[in-house]
Amino acid sequence: MMIASADNVGKSETVAELTENLMEFIRCSVKNGSNLDEVERGAIKRVLGIGHAALELFLKAQGDGDMGKTVQTANGTILERSEKVMPRALRTIFGEHCFEAFTYARGPKEKIELRPIDARLNLPEGKASYLLQEFTQIFCIEKAFAIGASRFETMFHQKLSVDVLEHINRDMGKQAEQFLDQLPKPPAKKEGELLVATADGKGVPLVKADAQAVPVFDEKERPGNRRMATLGSVYSVNRHVRTPEQILAALFRDKTVTQPEDRPEPCFKHYRGYFAYAEPGEEPIPGTRLTWAWLAQQVDTRHRAGQPVIRLMDGQSSLWDAADWCMGEFTDKLRETGETNLIVDILDIIHVSSYVWRAAKAFHSHKEHQEAFAQDRLLRILRGEVSGVVKGLRRMATEHGLAGTKLKEITTVCNYFDNNAHRMRYDEYLKAGYPIATGVIEGACRHIIKDRMEQGGMRWRLTGAEAMLNVRAVCASSAWEEFTSWRQLEEAQRVHPHRKLLAEYRGFKA
Repeated sequence: MMIASADNVGKSETVAELTENLMEFIRCSVKNGSNLDEVERGAIKRVLGIGHAALELFLKAQGDGDMGKTVQTANGTILERSEKVMPRALRTIFGEHCFEAFTYARGPKEKIELRPIDARLNLPEGKASYLLQEFTQIFCIEKAFAIGASRFETMFHQKLSVDVLEHINRDMGKQAEQFLDQLPKPPAKKEGELLVATADGKGVPLVKADAQAVPVFDEKERPGNRRMATLGSVYSVNRHVRTPEQILAALFRDKTVTQPEDRPEPCFKHYRGYFAYAEPGEEPIPGTRLTWAWLAQQVDTRHRAGQPVIRLMDGQSSLWDAADWCMGEFTDKLRETGETNLIVDILDIIHVSSYVWRAAKAFHSHKEHQEAFAQDRLLRILRGEVSGVVKGLRRMATEHGLAGTKLKEITTVCNYFDNNAHRMRYDEYLKAGYPIATGVIEGACRHIIKDRMEQGGMRWRLTGAEAMLNVRAVCASSAWEEFTSWRQLEEAQRVHPHRKLLAEYRGFKA
């Protein structure tokens, strides 16, 4: 008996024959004493063959889609049947398929407006099935397209080109963009006590022509072919009360200080990223503003009465300016109810720590002295003594006679603290149980952007980078299943607007 595999399944073989083939393979493996790996690999090939035969049977059972010489659409348009059945190629996770069916158009040379079998089965516009698209992207959103193609071939014994995978990704990226603008609202009962909005930027290497087309707004964006993608996140979290001493111990990894138990986990983390946008003839829009426009919409949708809204970021002024600009309407709404105090701005303590260390290194050359200096100033800052720390740094700079680079460092640190002092009331934040570190968005920038888009030697076209960013944002937002269902419904309305006409179709062979 021939042993079937995904590579040599004959069209004449039935599902029953292939199933018996699998059973015979198992029986022979038992008699021959085959090891588990051999059986497992042989079984998966035969299972794929059974799946291919099953879909062939399913497709042929649909009939030829004949609904008569003409059909009338809901708006009264008369569509004529094609003179003969037309071939329709399809590719699924089990392999390539082809069936033949009639199509309908307004005339012999007019655009096809109805493919009855396609509409009945809700087939995608292209050749790849929805599940094939989904599976390939699961591979490709983590590694380069060529690696994704290789891994898909290893799993499903099908060879797909990089061009095909990139095309699928770009189509899904466009749909992901729409989906992210209307993310499902989380159940209010499952949301945390605090609503947090945060954003940060990460450079993406683009090909030269595309990099030149993306406007640069901030000094933080380095020259060359890298352009900043601004990533935003909204999530909720319960309060977590801590003391300044506990935060200091965590920053310096001091295990002698007892930390509070049961640290709350963020809930429903939603992400969205943007590059700067320049419409021909229009004023360019920075990515920071596009991101915060989305964040403002998310905050407005998810906010509950009396719930504090935490805006948590580093000291990048363009991010804070964009936050103020885009959240104006939401702030006005709170002002009407006398709740503007619900918006709490917090400067990331990790960035504050880095500035304290800069000051420590300006005053001391030995590591132990630097650490003692940093611990003392950070504890005072955490206790709400920002003004005193700044005055002390300026006085020390004068007493030590600092000049040149070291004086410039101290001036930079003091100005940073002065400019952000209203976001550094850490004593109040800790008592209220507010988060004070941007770990969520820092980790997301690394995972969503850097880990995929800065792999060795990569240079992205802008459209490809935006598509990948959108798809990875959906995945990171834990909304992949909702997205795959949504995109099928959305595409069905566009690709198969006359699908309701199939309600009376009886050409299938049950």
